Amino acid sequence: MDLMLALIIITVVLGVSADAMDVAGWKIQDYSYANSLERITIGAADMLIKNPGSPENWEESGDFRGITPGLAEVDPVTMEVRPNTLSVRKINSLKESYDELMRGRVIPPYCKSSLTISPVDQSMEPVTMGELNLSSSTDAIVVNRSVLCNFFNTTTLVFIDAMKYNSSLPENSYEYKCPHHGIEGKSDHLNVDYVNKKPGWTCYPFKVTRSMLNSTDFYVMTDPDEISDSSALWIIDCPENITEDAHFFSNSPILVNDMVGECLGNRTTAVLWLHVFSCGSPEKTFNTYLAGFPKDTPMEMVKTQYLNPQPCYFIFRLYA
Repeated sequence: MDLMLALIIITVVLGVSADAMDVAGWKIQDYSYANSLERITIGAADMLIKNPGSPENWEESGDFRGITPGLAEVDPVTMEVRPNTLSVRKINSLKESYDELMRGRVIPPYCKSSLTISPVDQSMEPVTMGELNLSSSTDAIVVNRSVLCNFFNTTTLVFIDAMKYNSSLPENSYEYKCPHHGIEGKSDHLNVDYVNKKPGWTCYPFKVTRSMLNSTDFYVMTDPDEISDSSALWIIDCPENITEDAHFFSNSPILVNDMVGECLGNRTTAVLWLHVFSCGSPEKTFNTYLAGFPKDTPMEMVKTQYLNPQPCYFIFRLYA
């Protein structure tokens, strides 16, 4: 009887120990699996944010064979990746073929995912793609990052900071001289002097091409929209077609495609000039932009706040 009782106790202990070991094994396996999913999710988010993709201009290709997507924007001048800044063209291309480009290239083929790029400015619509309604999934990992994105693919050709305009002139600007300087019979554009409160001009060159004119609406804009300098004027011309036809600013963006097209003429590329006259009073200063928006952008979207990349939340979810 004693022997049988001992055997029963030993059997119970072994059964409990085996069950505990089994539970521990499952917990270790679950922990390892969760860690693996987390690494995959973080790696996929980093890949999309920090890389422009392979090749870098993959969004321009209609054939996605051999392509690895990335969303990082590349500076067209330095050809370097802009840190934590996303390209809206790459985002739109990824959205059109999300599953094809993601599964087996960025994430394992057995996983599902979704991506939301939500502007901090709530007046702007977020961009969503992928499978968002997977509430039945038991395993989901979320990565949330802060990024920048130019949602409207705008271009700032000229930015004149009223008080610091000299510092915003482009590199090698010494190669250009205002076409109104030293021309007999034309008014000389003397520089505005805010220190001594003397009125004058700020003149800035910019380059346009025929393809830009065909795909872009150009606007003259001010910040703030309503300026207190009632004497402020602006001119757009070029050395080959100098004009003194000055225009007053309005309280809204001014479309100047016809003026740019007239200066461009039959050429495929040209250097034009934006000239801005102001009274020289520091209390009445304003910033001036010559900005390009994609063709037929609604007027309510033509705002200076859209000229710079917007802060956004990059929310990437991986489901298994």
